[in-house]
Amino acid sequence: MELLALDSSFQPIDYLPNFNLQWTREYYKIGQFSVQIAAARYDPAMTYLYSEDRPETGIIQKVELTENVKGRFVQLSGYFLEAILNDKVVYPTYYASGSIPATVVTMLRQYKDDIPLLTVADAPAEQAEETSWQETGGQLADVAYTKLQTVQHSLRCRYDYDANTITAEVWQGLDRTQEQTTNPFVTFSDGFGNLTKANVSSDRSNYKNYAIVAGQDQEENRKLAYADLSGGGYKHVLFVDASGERWDPEKQTEAEYLAGLQQKGLDELLNYQIIKNVDIQAASSGFAYLQDWDLGDKVDVIVEDIGLAMQARIVTVREVFKQNNHTVEIELGDKKLTDIQKARLIY
Repeated sequence: MELLALDSSFQPIDYLPNFNLQWTREYYKIGQFSVQIAAARYDPAMTYLYSEDRPETGIIQKVELTENVKGRFVQLSGYFLEAILNDKVVYPTYYASGSIPATVVTMLRQYKDDIPLLTVADAPAEQAEETSWQETGGQLADVAYTKLQTVQHSLRCRYDYDANTITAEVWQGLDRTQEQTTNPFVTFSDGFGNLTKANVSSDRSNYKNYAIVAGQDQEENRKLAYADLSGGGYKHVLFVDASGERWDPEKQTEAEYLAGLQQKGLDELLNYQIIKNVDIQAASSGFAYLQDWDLGDKVDVIVEDIGLAMQARIVTVREVFKQNNHTVEIELGDKKLTDIQKARLIY
């Protein structure tokens, strides 16, 4: 994987031979990278890292100098280009009505402000359920990722080196499960010989499937909405205080306001799922990375030892290039919560 360092105006500086490159691609949040180069190759003007081989472009945000018996090295790290959207916030209040992909695209266009080189692509042409929601003050990329996750879509900012443009786009990975016929299927299992160093977890310790969302006003006049993912079964109830979501009759009907509260509940329930997660090292045999499968694709996963068979999206791809070796680890399903994240949700 070849890296080209660019300056703050996206002008080329130098190709970077690297000793250790970690390229972590994410579907539901901004990805990140870390690369070690010889100190002699570093130029303080380096601002971005571009590669023709991947859709991501890195923003150099941290520079560290280290020295050992082999010499002096510089470690460059940072987030990918989607992070520039978090330089902006959603303010004044954004009132959305329509499909999630379409309303996120409109939000990006409305609040991207003066980000250089950036245009926003049209939303994917697809049938999608419509809803209403509002946002005040959130960072632009974070809001977009949260909303898009509810419909299994993602966000990326793709830099076109030849055209010198950045395109923000809403997208969705391909369905490669065996129940569809449009795309060639991909299955990760012992039977296919591509399930290496598997770590599997199922965590329901924070599980909630029903949200009571309380909007503006007090006591008996308080406006309420409900987000129900129980499927008619036993309800694990979560209370969501959305008193900060204000109803402006000049901007929304009451029905749109209540639909927005319901969407707020669905957003919150993302933090309280039964988390089914599979970490594996993709074997070199079988299905090929970037040809047969990629980040965001929905695939079949079978782990016979614990009787697990599920369809899951590839939510993380961790690539490591070191000493002429390239390893790929993938995470499928839901992002695991750390103990700190769980504590924040509880308290």
